[in-house]
Amino acid sequence: MMRAMAALGIGIAAAGLIATNAVLYDTAVDISPATPTQRSGTKLQDGAAPITTVPDMSGLAETFERPLFSPTRRKFVPAPAEPKPAEVATAPAAPSPQETAAPVAAPSLLGISISVGNARALLRVDGGAAANWYANGETVDGWTVSAIDKDEAVLTRSGREARLSLYPPVQKQAIGGGGVAQ
Repeated sequence: MMRAMAALGIGIAAAGLIATNAVLYDTAVDISPATPTQRSGTKLQDGAAPITTVPDMSGLAETFERPLFSPTRRKFVPAPAEPKPAEVATAPAAPSPQETAAPVAAPSLLGISISVGNARALLRVDGGAAANWYANGETVDGWTVSAIDKDEAVLTRSGREARLSLYPPVQKQAIGGGGVAQ
């Protein structure tokens, strides 16, 4: 008996909603633009232009200059060049064939994808236009991908190791004059 009463109540409520929907379906809606009003809410006189003010955005210039996808939202400032140590004159040794060849640059790291334990690095060969995804153990331009972390990939080639960071190192900057750090 209770179930029948509950079902009857639900049926009546559904029928009421359907009837309301049918009535509102044929109701015309006025979508014409509203008349402009002043801030006080009173209507403007005929032919008067509405008062428009443009907010001052000059104080937000620094906000628009900060990089959106940088973890610190700070501009990238390259590390200052370290002075080269003084060279001591020595007798030149005969270079080995491996030393005479120009060192091969490691590929550029463009992205990292870690999904369900599978890590892949998006690498572009120096001077190349296309980039490809590589997993641990795969070889790109003579370099072998030996490790992939959340923000770094490690490549090895003939005993040399190259650590490619996804983000450039963050420079610590002093807070000047009690203001905000730049």
